[in-house]
Amino acid sequence: MVSNTLAQRLNRFRPTVNTKFHIDYDWWDKSGQSFRLYLRDQLCDECRARFADYHNTEDVDWVDPETGEVHRTDALRECLRTRCANDPDYISEKLPLTSACFRIFLANNNTSLSPDELHQLLPWRSADEILRTLGGQRVYLGIRPA
Repeated sequence: MVSNTLAQRLNRFRPTVNTKFHIDYDWWDKSGQSFRLYLRDQLCDECRARFADYHNTEDVDWVDPETGEVHRTDALRECLRTRCANDPDYISEKLPLTSACFRIFLANNNTSLSPDELHQLLPWRSADEILRTLGGQRVYLGIRPA
């Protein structure tokens, strides 16, 4: 039998529809999977053709639209943010939920979002369904609570 104190601690760490999630890049490093390869696979067809070799891409300047600061960033990420994410079919009902969430995080520079906020961007999926998927025991595509 679980003590009340232990049960309270377990409940305290249980994510809710208001818990913020993000892509945990350390998860990718530890999983042995290639983040860059998966990132390239998230590009639209045109951009994927531009980056046939995901290993040897250059860094490019990216200007933060809110602060005006210039940052060096990976060309794959910049292409996804500035080109792919602007395609109305880039994030659609046809995608698996985890892929759609992953693309949202990539497109918004991995700004943390809650299942409730993700639901606003994916209205065909409920906040509860997003929470059940992202907040469960299994980690999908490195998406974890922030």
